[in-house]
Amino acid sequence: MTPTRGADDMYSGSDISSKKYTITFIETTAEEIINKGEASVYLFASWCPYSLAHLRQQDKNGSSGTVYVSSNYDCKSMDRLFRNNLDTIYILSNKYYGYDESKKIKHFASEILGKESDLTGVPQRFIKGSEKYIRAELKN
Repeated sequence: MTPTRGADDMYSGSDISSKKYTITFIETTAEEIINKGEASVYLFASWCPYSLAHLRQQDKNGSSGTVYVSSNYDCKSMDRLFRNNLDTIYILSNKYYGYDESKKIKHFASEILGKESDLTGVPQRFIKGSEKYIRAELKN
């Protein structure tokens, strides 16, 4: 069963450093992702059906150059759903962005694009252009 979007980002019940997970979870900010310099950033949430479908098709060996960033701390569900597909998932820092997922998504997108974004939904994909990241069109 897919989790539903809640009132918060599930930070209080999370343990991202737990050794019980197959996936490595790392808290992050847009600045850290930009500094990594990866070709593509995929922003998703564990409650989003489109995100789930896309991530379940990823191949651990074929996803290099893309950073996967979650808007919430639902590590238990993400580990169960994507353990065969992803090695590492970055999580938007609750300490930096706060707990409201919509605001986290909007703030992260604004920072990574270098301009104000009003989108609060997922998934969103950003591709590195010559000077900055741009929003990429997603095909369902």
